[in-house]
Amino acid sequence: MHHFHGSCHCGNLEVDYNTSVAAEESAVRACQCSFCRKHDARAISDPDGSILITAHDPNLLERYRFGLAVLDFLFCRKCGVYVSAYTQEGDAAYANVMINVLDDRIRFPQPNAVHLDGETKADKWQRHSERWTPAKLTIGI
Repeated sequence: MHHFHGSCHCGNLEVDYNTSVAAEESAVRACQCSFCRKHDARAISDPDGSILITAHDPNLLERYRFGLAVLDFLFCRKCGVYVSAYTQEGDAAYANVMINVLDDRIRFPQPNAVHLDGETKADKWQRHSERWTPAKLTIGI
């Protein structure tokens, strides 16, 4: 397993990403939705890995939703950095991580554009549960 650590600019939101895929072999995606384009988002995930997202001050964790409102776009209220898209249904949670927040971001390849328009809520959940990384969000640590 490969371990990558990162955080928002002020350090309130930390990300620990474990993956079986080397940085250089990762399939980096650039979602073409309006939110991701405006944030120059470059995302990775690994269904065989794990993501731990820690919000040290829960008052500074912002969850933003739009469109079908099935994802929480997680960013820091203090410094404004977007760290992850996160979804949860029952006990199952999945996320991706923005390589821009990782300490070793330079090692990752350029992204491939992905277009996800037209997906239903069920389509999104199916894709996330199959392709995204199992995740845990810890608040107030």
